[in-house]
Amino acid sequence: MKKAQSLHWLRSPEMLLFTLILGTTLPLADTTSMNVGRFFIARGLDSTPDETRWLTAGYSLFVALGVPLSYRLRGLLEESALYILATAVFMAGSAISMMAHFMPLMMLGRALQGLSGGVLIPLSLTLIAESFPPERRGRALALFAVGNALAVSLGPTIGGLLVDTVGWRWTMGIHLPVGFLTILLASLSLENHPRAEKLPFDLPGWLLFSATGFFTMYTLMEGERFGWHSRLILGTALLASALFFSYFLHAARHPRPILPPELLRHGGYLLLTAANFLRSTAIFGRLYLLPLYLEIFYHFQSHQAGMIIFAGAITEILIPVFGLFLLPRRSFFTWGFMATGSVVIALSNLAYLSLPADAYSPSLVLLPQMVFGIGVALTQVSLQPLVVRTLPAPLHRVGMVAQLVVQFLGGMFGTIWARHILNNVGPLFSQELLPSPLTLHSRIPPEISRVAGAFSYNLDFLVLGGVSALAAVFILLLPAFERMKNPSSLRQPSA
Repeated sequence: MKKAQSLHWLRSPEMLLFTLILGTTLPLADTTSMNVGRFFIARGLDSTPDETRWLTAGYSLFVALGVPLSYRLRGLLEESALYILATAVFMAGSAISMMAHFMPLMMLGRALQGLSGGVLIPLSLTLIAESFPPERRGRALALFAVGNALAVSLGPTIGGLLVDTVGWRWTMGIHLPVGFLTILLASLSLENHPRAEKLPFDLPGWLLFSATGFFTMYTLMEGERFGWHSRLILGTALLASALFFSYFLHAARHPRPILPPELLRHGGYLLLTAANFLRSTAIFGRLYLLPLYLEIFYHFQSHQAGMIIFAGAITEILIPVFGLFLLPRRSFFTWGFMATGSVVIALSNLAYLSLPADAYSPSLVLLPQMVFGIGVALTQVSLQPLVVRTLPAPLHRVGMVAQLVVQFLGGMFGTIWARHILNNVGPLFSQELLPSPLTLHSRIPPEISRVAGAFSYNLDFLVLGGVSALAAVFILLLPAFERMKNPSSLRQPSA
């Protein structure tokens, strides 16, 4: 009798939810864990801090490429086997990254981590939807969203503590014990549901989509290094464009493409996609910049910079509270929350426009970071309801998969773009501060470099704030678009 009760507890939806939150903590925390201690990582890999962008932006890209695999592989493997396999591959990538001593091997490990992590995240959403009854599903998804948001924000905190105590390699090594525990719990708590229809896997489409993403990232990442007008960069840009159009031609002919072009026929969904990309760009760009600013100008150690990021994670526990307002008949909150959250993220970035470089100010750093966490919570909790609102029922699942892809592509772009602004604004502003053009031929005074560097960060936060504000504009267009599409909705009584 006791054995049966114990087995029932292990197979309960609550235990399943805990296992899924633990499992997705691995890939989500990894999106930001390497934002701190960048100088130690660069030294260990015999590279420059600028080159370490590949470890964050590249990882976000590979997560985006792994997300569509989850939807397809579920028709080939049982759920428990797929979840355990993806976790094991993630651990293998972590072990490779932990032992790497040069950048290519490190990127191989990060690629394995990203692809397997991209499988784990949407698979977890599917398992929650199929394991919880409808009346409890919303609360479970809200708790899962809390775990996801906390994992992203706690990545720099945990990474900073590991860098300052046992070394940066353990930012990868910590995944091994967590992964073993996840595999153990998954083998005990995961039950296989009726398998999805076994669909033909669109391998050519996925390869075209992946190649498009990689060459786009390479063009954006290396444009400054080789020159935007160089043959190499122009060639990779043309290649990425050709692959992009080739994918759409292929998807139009394939019966079940990785990401169906049919999604583009829904104008409201396109507005949501643009807003999601922009708000993700602002979020990941900020999480990339803030630890660097704290380490360079305030001489914070890695764990201290991570604790500042943790201040924003505290406010993200409001996600379940906000989720209570997203009832089916309260349609205002779906787009209202996304727009408000994007504006809040923009305001939290604008607060850093006057961030001083000479003295640390807790009120100027901590309070905007907590406001930022509220904005992240508002946008995160409203994403899935907006997918349901803007698409017909048969496209809900693939529509959510596409939004996850867009979210991590925005993270990749935010990391790249934030660094590009730093690399360009600082030197230009230094020239403006110099007393005469002759000074360019001598060493630039340190005080000039410091002021110019601080200004470039301030301007970067300003630009990212504008990006998030633009996301709010796209969402605010959604109700007007829906009214134009369905004028009869104006005559319907509000709930």
